[in-house]
Parts: sequence; structure tokens; C-alpha cells
Amino acid sequence: MGNLVYHAKNNAMYQRPHTIKEIKKNYPDKAEELLNDRVHLWRAETGIELIHKEPIIQEQERIWKNWNEMSDEMKRKSDAKSVELFGKDNTSHNEEIMRKWGKV
Repeated sequence: MGNLVYHAKNNAMYQRPHTIKEIKKNYPDKAEELLNDRVHLWRAETGIELIHKEPIIQEQERIWKNWNEMSDEMKRKSDAKSVELFGKDNTSHNEEIMRKWGKV
């Protein structure tokens, strides 16, 4: 099943972020930049989604949906990292980002 994790409670599939190895393989031209970014590195190391500003709205919506499909434990870990990096939990951060996109 690769990087998909099925959660029976909400009948959804969580797709973990790419690992470091996958980033290097799939994005050779951008791998160094991505892995020097603390958000992308943490996601790659932990396999946990973390809300951050994406370059296009479709990707922003995808990571929010993906974040919502994580287990409660993963969400707690992600929220703790979000507070550490951004000073707010993922829900608040997503709302702020979506306002900037004009979607809230």
C-alpha cells in the first residue's frame, strides 16, 4: 500500500509525506532546498502532515484534507510542532492561510 494509511473510523486514507529518500528521488532539482526547510524535513522524518503555506491553493486544500485524515495522536504531534514553529495549532494556521487565499 506504500505511503497510504487506512483509518477505519472515518473510512479515509492518510497519505504520509514523502520520506527523505523519496524527496531525493522524486525531486532531484529541489531536494536540497526542501530538506533544508524545517517543515519539509520534519514531515519527511516523521511521516506526519504539518500545515504550511503551499504555492497553489489545490495543494493547500490537499494537505488540509490529508491532515484531517490523520490519527488523533498524529494530530497532537503535528499541533505541537506547529505551535513550536508557527506559534499556533494547525487549524488556526490553516484558517490564516486560507484567509490569505481569500477562501475564508
